[in-house]
Amino acid sequence: MKKMEIKYITKNEPLVLDKKDLAKAKPPLDETQNFWELRGVSLNIAPGEAVGVVGTNGSGKETLIDILAGTTKQTTGFITIEGKINRASARRGLDEEKTGLENIRQAISVADLDELKGNHLLNAIVNFTDLGEWLYRPVHSYSIGVYARLSLGIALFVEPKLVLLDNVLGNLDNIFHIKVSQKIQALKDAGVAFVIADTNVFNIEHFCERTIWLRFGEVQQFGPTQEVLEQFEYYINWLRALSLPEKNDFLAKKQKERLTFDVSSVYEEFKIEQFKHGFTRKDEPRMRKAFYKDHGVDPVSSEKEKVVEVKKQRPSKINNKTKYVLGCIAALVIISVIWLSLDNKIFAGWGNNKEEQTNSQKSSQPKQQKAQKQSQPKALADSKAKAASSSSAAAKASSESAAKAASESTDKAKAASESKAALMKNTQTINISDGDTLEGLAQKYATTVDKIKEINNMNANSQLKSGDVIRVPK
Repeated sequence: MKKMEIKYITKNEPLVLDKKDLAKAKPPLDETQNFWELRGVSLNIAPGEAVGVVGTNGSGKETLIDILAGTTKQTTGFITIEGKINRASARRGLDEEKTGLENIRQAISVADLDELKGNHLLNAIVNFTDLGEWLYRPVHSYSIGVYARLSLGIALFVEPKLVLLDNVLGNLDNIFHIKVSQKIQALKDAGVAFVIADTNVFNIEHFCERTIWLRFGEVQQFGPTQEVLEQFEYYINWLRALSLPEKNDFLAKKQKERLTFDVSSVYEEFKIEQFKHGFTRKDEPRMRKAFYKDHGVDPVSSEKEKVVEVKKQRPSKINNKTKYVLGCIAALVIISVIWLSLDNKIFAGWGNNKEEQTNSQKSSQPKQQKAQKQSQPKALADSKAKAASSSSAAAKASSESAAKAASESTDKAKAASESKAALMKNTQTINISDGDTLEGLAQKYATTVDKIKEINNMNANSQLKSGDVIRVPK
């Protein structure tokens, strides 16, 4: 599965202001003023990776989860995610008028699975959630913990590619939390990605390789979980240490920024990216429409992938054509050699015959006539036999040479395949973090830089980037 990505995500909602508040406000407020919940959020998620989302209340965590789940449409930006997205929450997503069992069946039917697989999933979810008689009760009668169990069971089992966990882990008892942890790890090993928004940083630290910190709708930091959580903790302690007037002034300033935010600043970032990838001003109307209205996949990344795909296909076509031409040339050369060989043999035969005729003429005319009559058919027969023998030998030699070359090519390919398989057998995948280098990874995993490059097919100019997934020796 390809890397999932969201870029330049913003979300605004109109403020619902009371007329008395509008009259008292200094300076006066616009009745149709917008509040920007998210301001230019971008992140990427690799298959098998968990990304945490942290922030204080009102920072935009739930809005981001809603946009990823598809329940809310972003104002601007792009979402590139292939595959089924499941969401688990402690208070939303289930039909509260139906029983727990009916909710499970409904989720399986929406996934459009065959009956055999659907029944298998139903039994797996029932056994995993361990709800007992609560399965036959309406969901509106569930406690928050029972609701979280059912929501998690459905999200983790019904064929997910990306699972969104929305403040659900903190509502589980210890026994079920352990069971969920084991299931999450198994899914990550199978390539399922996770986005985990939780107020309990322990859950973020336990499950997530990277974390995004949202502050007043903006990305404050996105990187390795431990580094982000340290900075987030410093910020919380700093905020607590402020006096009440200082805290109020700070919060008022930040809230005002969310009211006066100019979304064109985010579009300017997108324009810079366009020009870096070779797009021109002629492309800008199309890009502007994609940014503000279409809200689909990132056009820059998608068109870049198309160009790469075309470049990959071109060499294969050229190689096939070259192979065909070389084959034709080789065939013509072989035919020419055989033809020249036949011609030389035939002319040599005729030359010998003429010498015999000249010698016989010197001795006697009758003998010459008799010898001529006897030698001509014999010479022709000998010439034809030699030509046929030469042609057969040349064909046999060509066949043996081709068979030998094919055998050597097969042996080399097999040896290379076995060598590559042996090389990859004792490796493991890791996620690249900021600051990681090939030399550091080689020292950490007791190997060499050349070995890591060989395993991952890297060239001399290959650079490590945060979020990349590579293989290293175990």
